[in-house]
Amino acid sequence: MLTYLPEDILLDVLQYLGVRDVLALRRTCRTLHAFGGNDYLWHRLIAGFQLPLDLPYNAQPSSLPGEELQRLAIKAIRLDANWQASRTRVRGLRALIDDKSGQYVDQMQFLPGGKWLWTAQRALKRESWNTRMSLWSLEDVSTSHRVWSTEVPGLFRSCTLVQSSEGECATLVVGVCDHREVIEVHTISLEDAKSSQYGIYPTYPSVKSKQLQIVPHPRAPLLRPIIHEIAVYDKLLIVTIFALDTGGGAGSLQILFVNPVTGSTKWVDPRFAQSFSFLWVRVWGDYLFLIGEVNEDFVVRVYRIPNPFSTSANGTPPASPPAAGVDNDDSDDDQERDDYAYTDLGPMVAEFKGPTPMAVPGHHIAQVSPATSSPSLAAVMFYHSVNPHSAQLLRFSFDVSQESVKLVDISSKDFPIGNESSAQLAQVGALGVRGVWLEHNWETQLNRVMKLAYDPQTCTAKVGMLLPPDPELPFTPNMCHSLAFDEVSGRLCLGMYDGNVYILDFV
Repeated sequence: MLTYLPEDILLDVLQYLGVRDVLALRRTCRTLHAFGGNDYLWHRLIAGFQLPLDLPYNAQPSSLPGEELQRLAIKAIRLDANWQASRTRVRGLRALIDDKSGQYVDQMQFLPGGKWLWTAQRALKRESWNTRMSLWSLEDVSTSHRVWSTEVPGLFRSCTLVQSSEGECATLVVGVCDHREVIEVHTISLEDAKSSQYGIYPTYPSVKSKQLQIVPHPRAPLLRPIIHEIAVYDKLLIVTIFALDTGGGAGSLQILFVNPVTGSTKWVDPRFAQSFSFLWVRVWGDYLFLIGEVNEDFVVRVYRIPNPFSTSANGTPPASPPAAGVDNDDSDDDQERDDYAYTDLGPMVAEFKGPTPMAVPGHHIAQVSPATSSPSLAAVMFYHSVNPHSAQLLRFSFDVSQESVKLVDISSKDFPIGNESSAQLAQVGALGVRGVWLEHNWETQLNRVMKLAYDPQTCTAKVGMLLPPDPELPFTPNMCHSLAFDEVSGRLCLGMYDGNVYILDFV
């Protein structure tokens, strides 16, 4: 009998079991139930647990008690079972926004864990476009509410939403076009938001806001730059921008460093982006990851983040490139301006390539996972120009230290998609375990929401239907205009053309 063994031997035996085995063993008798909740045992078990856990923000499993880790593991197992099933069931549904004004949500993004949601709506007022941005608390979905909102002139371009290391505030960085390209930086107190009141007499959290102007590229001073994506590193914004006619790669996609405190800007030398056909930027530790397609390969290049705003001898930072409208025909002056404007990323720290060439080089990469605290990323690519149509899932995980960046794991999985359909609004988690997208059938003109389920144990990827064209829900996928997805919690948010927004939970 196991119960007759000394505790130290029993503990050694249980460490050879998996989480599911220990959960089953705890149901056999009171003695094993009590012993199976041992903190040390669960810390060891979770270290080898391959499903993502919905941990408190910035918490390590080793800091949580065994009973809490068991609860989180059970939730992860139930979500995985429902997600892997041929028919995934919706366990919870709530209408977040019931807006009949026609101001549908263009873009939305979860903070990791799915407990905070950012939304952006466009509104035409007096023949000019405005963007309304809101932050929603989803800690308790039954009482989900808007905790902060602001309206700015112009059209939304791109956004990143990051949480501070202690989780006490969130920084919302948004690119907006209002006759010029600007970046709005809003720092929102989440502690105040948690205690804020809503209803008839709402209270709002403290917010610090700032607006920064994006300068034209030195090689195209008369052309407006177009914001593509924004990443945040400490007190530095890293912005990828379409700067047309600059002679670079990635459709003339360039990289700009912005100091949100002083408003100073520095362009990165175009040669670093030149070889990429598409480009995404992610930050882990003190390293800048350039991600995209180079020739026939999916490539990740790593550079140490420089200090582009180091002060000069007199204590003043270098000037930004000249503003739009400056016309200078002197080629020597132009060369000096280029040299002065650019910053160098220095030598490449590491380069990693996908294990297999891309099926169709030059094809659009549908989605690269958003940055998380864990140094891992995933990408999903859809190939509609091959027969049969197919897609590819790439997964990378890294070991990031002050000295180096090493590749821990890499995998590539192909899976089929419908020949009469195209994929839209694709979202994939950083671990590459779950993904969703909207599939449009060109013959029937019907949409359905599809799911990707990757099993880390068997290293297999399955594709199935998450929501059919006619679900027993208050909406249909044909009404869907935008979506957000959190891989860990499995929470899905769908924005509709009629202005409504719905939150769906699957566990």
